[in-house]
Amino acid sequence: MPIKIAIVHDSLTVFGGAERVLLSLIKLFPQANIYTSLTSKNLSEMISTASRGQLFFSKLSQWQFALQHPSFFKPYFYHYYWSKLNLDQYDLVISSSHSFCANFVKVKNKHLSYIYTPPRFLYEQFNEMTWLRYPIIKSVLEPYFAYLRQKDKTNVQKIGMLIADSKNVQNRIKKYYGRDSQVIYPPVKVLTKITTLVEGKKTNYLFFSRLVKQKGIELVIKAFNENGKPLLIAGTSNQEKKWQKMAKANIKFLGFISDQKMPSIYAKSKALIYASISEDFGMVPVEAMSYGLPIIAYQDGGVKETVIDCKTGLFFTKHTVKSLNEAILKFEKMKFKKSDCVRQAKKFGPQIFEKKIKKTIQKLL
Repeated sequence: MPIKIAIVHDSLTVFGGAERVLLSLIKLFPQANIYTSLTSKNLSEMISTASRGQLFFSKLSQWQFALQHPSFFKPYFYHYYWSKLNLDQYDLVISSSHSFCANFVKVKNKHLSYIYTPPRFLYEQFNEMTWLRYPIIKSVLEPYFAYLRQKDKTNVQKIGMLIADSKNVQNRIKKYYGRDSQVIYPPVKVLTKITTLVEGKKTNYLFFSRLVKQKGIELVIKAFNENGKPLLIAGTSNQEKKWQKMAKANIKFLGFISDQKMPSIYAKSKALIYASISEDFGMVPVEAMSYGLPIIAYQDGGVKETVIDCKTGLFFTKHTVKSLNEAILKFEKMKFKKSDCVRQAKKFGPQIFEKKIKKTIQKLL
């Protein structure tokens, strides 16, 4: 008799690295039912197409404001919603989490939690919820946040097995929860053969990410405003117009680019500029390397586990315009082998993720 499996995912309001992991989990367990808090129409249709199970979500998904500003509801709604959800009927629950769902959902049987990071707004991590940083708001909410941190830590102790998406996150789990965890890198769609690389005239640098401050978009625009070099920006956010007004004519915004069109963008690029602050893992640098593209990255977070300095890219050590532009000048005097980049990227392919997840679940069961 097949086991009953549920997959729990924080929210489906944007498509990013966590959602790519979710799709891989659905591929492994297509019959599993999917639970999430908020979901947009487009993403719910995508998940329903990929899965043979049912998709469950809250009524808050009907409210457009909630879909446009999901972070606003993190301190109040998410933990209440998940703590009321009882999944005792399932033999195995796999949670995909960075905002409470892994920790608060009720599970009677086996529970494996794939953690992208402990909730950023609760702990000492950079996050986009700037309104929480105002001293008055912070002082008012701190007793409530202290309660949430304690509840979060208590609930994590009940989970059967913790999986971190990087050594970086593994250290955070140990620091905030006092628990050990296993590292399984997320599945990155990578090219596997050097002969499949798309060739083209390398004229531009590339920034590919959600256009939010944590991803380093502001720093990158300032740096390229100063150096005048051609830059392509792929990605979008509700702050896109703000960044467009800041940028000079040498910077071109491409908006949302589908996976099918990204190869042609990589083909036009000299290097990927990656300036993310405290990134948990970071799939984009690995994907770019699989196309033979070297990385110019801020030396912070998960990128230290994926990019080999002076072999598959260069690090800049200070999150400043001067440090980034110095790294770009140094990069232009060096040569990088495509084969080195591709070989490094292959270490993070989806087959490795699937094999390790299966083995870990077998062990848990």
